[in-house]
Amino acid sequence: MTEENNIPDEVERLPDTELGWREEEAAPKKKSGCLLPTWLWACGGGCLLMMILLGAGLFWGVGQVKNLIDPEVQWPRMQKVLPFDERPEHVQMLAGMQMFGMENYTLMDFERGLQISVYYFDDNESSDADDSRWTFFDPEKETTSSSMINRDNERVGVIRLGSRDRKVMRFTQETLSFGSEEMKEQASGPCLAVDVTPEDSPGFLFVMFFEAGGEFEIPDEHVLSFFESFYLD
Repeated sequence: MTEENNIPDEVERLPDTELGWREEEAAPKKKSGCLLPTWLWACGGGCLLMMILLGAGLFWGVGQVKNLIDPEVQWPRMQKVLPFDERPEHVQMLAGMQMFGMENYTLMDFERGLQISVYYFDDNESSDADDSRWTFFDPEKETTSSSMINRDNERVGVIRLGSRDRKVMRFTQETLSFGSEEMKEQASGPCLAVDVTPEDSPGFLFVMFFEAGGEFEIPDEHVLSFFESFYLD
């Protein structure tokens, strides 16, 4: 017998059952258990968790957007930083926002055609409240909104509100956004910002009055009339 026909002894001794490659394998049994589709667990349960969080986030987001424009939600929040007994007449709350130690409330005085913005920086959460105060009321400094608006004709002054004088910044706002010249003109106009931060507050509270498309500076009488509804130190 030649070497090519030699079959190792160990192969000859293998039982027939171990050489039966053509036999059909037994069908796997179905496992009972979780009824959720397998693809939900394809990333270790992450996909399922992501879907749950996404659904919850959308539900939460819709509620938050409604809260932003709900006067019954925003008036009480603003009342905590700018106290009042009764809401000022002819003034409507448009929107409010609170995040990262900053609060902003946008109102509209339809009688005088003024947009009024209340800004509050809580220095306990926002460490730049004091820097913001000096930057905003310094004509030589650029504000954080300089990418959207341009301030011209800046003048610093004072106005008597409550028991003391308050720092005032008058300027002309010129919007730098895209659009027609008419749109830009309507989004520009005179502004007046007044610092009404309480003396014992480490934060920064100021109110800005803006007349879109206006030609003349905002009279002090409009500012005094607005603050008659609020408590100032």
